[in-house]
Amino acid sequence: MKQLRAIMIQTMRSAIRSRVFHVLFLFILLAVFVLPLVVAGDGTAKGQVQITLTYSLGVVVALISTTTLWLACSQLPREIEDYTMHMVTTKPCPRWVIWLGKWLGVFLMNGAILVVSALVIFVLANWGLSRHRFGAKELERVRAEVLFGRRGFEPATPDFLAEAREEYAKRKAAGSLEEGHNPEAVQAEILRQKRAESTEIPPGDPPKMWRFENVRVPAGTDKLFLRYRHYAGSTSQSSQRLLRGGWIVADPQGRGGDKFREISQQVLTGSFHELELPPDVIAEDGVVQLGYVNPPPEFQSGTEEDRGVSVVFQIADGPVLMAKVSGFPANYARAMVLALFQLAFLAALGCTVGAAFSTPVAAFVAIAYLIIGLSVRAAIDAPLKDDLGRYQYKGVLDRGAHYLARWVGLVVVSVDDFEATGDLARGRLIEYARLGRTFGVLVALRSGLIALLGIWVLHRRELGAVIRR
Repeated sequence: MKQLRAIMIQTMRSAIRSRVFHVLFLFILLAVFVLPLVVAGDGTAKGQVQITLTYSLGVVVALISTTTLWLACSQLPREIEDYTMHMVTTKPCPRWVIWLGKWLGVFLMNGAILVVSALVIFVLANWGLSRHRFGAKELERVRAEVLFGRRGFEPATPDFLAEAREEYAKRKAAGSLEEGHNPEAVQAEILRQKRAESTEIPPGDPPKMWRFENVRVPAGTDKLFLRYRHYAGSTSQSSQRLLRGGWIVADPQGRGGDKFREISQQVLTGSFHELELPPDVIAEDGVVQLGYVNPPPEFQSGTEEDRGVSVVFQIADGPVLMAKVSGFPANYARAMVLALFQLAFLAALGCTVGAAFSTPVAAFVAIAYLIIGLSVRAAIDAPLKDDLGRYQYKGVLDRGAHYLARWVGLVVVSVDDFEATGDLARGRLIEYARLGRTFGVLVALRSGLIALLGIWVLHRRELGAVIRR
């Protein structure tokens, strides 16, 4: 459509002439070309790549997002206040075409800047690895743990609440509970005990076992990684030390009559570690069973106090099985697709508020919307839960605010939902399913509703009532 194409081109030209765009574009250039060269990691190849991706790519996406929002907020108000829009609307051009042309112009221009910037950062990140001349072992590690898209498989989590209720029923039937006891208090105490037992392994106790289900890896996968973090005695960093222990992994083949393979280790607790496993530990039904052994004190080194320490595994820290599914370029491209989705949403938000308000007011409303989107998740999780998983409200207002936040969360879009640089830097796979959900729910549905609102507002706005001061 000629009208749409003309409005898009005019929007791009107008945006390029903006002084704010010039300043933000300068910062984008500095972030693209300077940050990858000056940021320093922990001296390892893995740290260098992660720092480059986290800071350089994160800063560039943030700057381009800011540029997108500002241009989208300012394009329509400027043309309305300059009476340029009055001349456009006298032509046989529907207002929905005007809104769509403005949105496409802002989105396509900033999307092109993002794609070029991402390509430059990708090249500089790879060049940085060769520039620092890391050893072959470090390069192999970073290629195995970061420069891939790895799918994570978490172990089956016990239903602690159901186990606590079952244990309570057994004790009640056996008559071992005091008369007049508080059932909820007793169940809560049993629940705490169950959770503590699931995370702590005393020295010399039987292995703590985990079961992973539906573990599927692509054909030809030659490595499987076990990622975990354990603690010595407590989660306090001051208590951490080198600790001897071992993993046992179920062998579905049962070669040599052994049902488990043993892997001994002595590593520093309190930090994440990765252990390489062969893919043949996956049974035909997709089940992987493994466990951790905390040896008796006589098999540990150090003082007597150090040897008699329990090992603690927090539920949030793994263990997690990681399997290579995609190469780094493909995973990097998926992260950039999510960033493009973010630009599409911000352009729609800016054009919508720009159709209703002047530039300063539109920018204020857009920023307020984004703040609400960022804070709504915290508001949803703000009320504390008791041991039985129920929300504890301080009063009627607290309950009302929580329910309101939950309803708002169903409508408002948060830019956090598009963020993928963290997963990219950790080597986590950005699934196609996530791309589909993001596009369907956040872009097509919610951002689409914002776009329809913007078109309606522009259609209903009385341009003749605008007086330039």
